[in-house]
Amino acid sequence: MTARSKDIPMLTLRAQITIEVSALDYVEAAEHQRRAQALLEVVRAEYATAAFTFHHLRPRLNGEAKTGEIKGGEAAPRRYKTRPSLLAVYHDG
Repeated sequence: MTARSKDIPMLTLRAQITIEVSALDYVEAAEHQRRAQALLEVVRAEYATAAFTFHHLRPRLNGEAKTGEIKGGEAAPRRYKTRPSLLAVYHDG
């Protein structure tokens, strides 16, 4: 490794591993979750701050495109999660 100048900012990187599995029921899903957590422990041995999430995916509707995917000449619209009741109020002044 080479010496770093103090003028060069440290890079922050994120590596993401995605595993999609199918399960017939919650028991089978729990087994997949246990196996994924066991794999994560191997990763945590090297990267202590590694995080784990396990969640259900919403099934796509027939003909529904991924966000940004071009289908029929048009890109699928982005679906933003908004909470209008939590928007900040700004005042001129």
